[in-house]
Amino acid sequence: MECVASRKIVIFIYTWPALICLFIASRLMVSVPEVLLLVSAVSLTGFAVYFYNDIKDLEDDIKTSELGNQVKSLKPLGQGRVSKELLTKFTALSAALGLILASLLNIGVLVSLSLYLILGILYSTEPFRFKKRFIFKQLIIAFGCVLSILAGAFAGREISPLVIFMVLMDFALVIGVNPIMDIPDLLGDKAMGAKTMPAVIGPLMTVRFAIAMLAGVAGGTIIGYLGLGFSIALPVLMTLTAGATIYTIMPLMRRYNDIAFTNILLFKRTVPLYLVMQLVPLAGILF
Repeated sequence: MECVASRKIVIFIYTWPALICLFIASRLMVSVPEVLLLVSAVSLTGFAVYFYNDIKDLEDDIKTSELGNQVKSLKPLGQGRVSKELLTKFTALSAALGLILASLLNIGVLVSLSLYLILGILYSTEPFRFKKRFIFKQLIIAFGCVLSILAGAFAGREISPLVIFMVLMDFALVIGVNPIMDIPDLLGDKAMGAKTMPAVIGPLMTVRFAIAMLAGVAGGTIIGYLGLGFSIALPVLMTLTAGATIYTIMPLMRRYNDIAFTNILLFKRTVPLYLVMQLVPLAGILF
């Protein structure tokens, strides 16, 4: 459970939008077993990917924590509270259970999560190690989110224009906002040779890019309102939420060197707003 708690971000970034997409694809006509199966399948597969990443990143995480980012040292594996062998077994079990549960829904969910698992392995494994390659890191994470959303759509048995809109919206949000999550790791990433966006273009440009993408997503919701049948709630709520997120992350432009402040701002304030943004398309078909 300690390992799961240390990687609860999986629930926010992958499981939550998949669940929202299930409701959108099925037009709210879902059963409790479908919800439980989807949540379990996406979560278990996501945890397997992140645990595998923890195993591959063990030495890098220790070095990064020595450079000032103590969030890395809080992982059970890094603190020695869980052995590498035990976490490896738990990773394999989590992946197997996730795919088994996905197969109980339908082949579309199984294929989506299988591809997500493959991308997760390539993300952390040499010689690919996409997490250390500029642009590829963001693209892999974004495609992983897209595949989890598609798993929700397949569970709802409909790939509608509304689903496609959510896929595009989430892809843009992950491409734009996810790179700022690497700002606390800037020193460690440079030392390890990881070409993250903050390491390549700098934290200031990374924040500006996030702001531009958030503004673009808010503007794009007008298309969803005018052309796809969403209600006026979609552009209104997205504009308000994106504006709140922009306001929240702007202090990073001045205090990105303060790792403790940056971690609090990102994980305590920005992530909750991201969760709210995921709800906006659902609100757009309800109101």
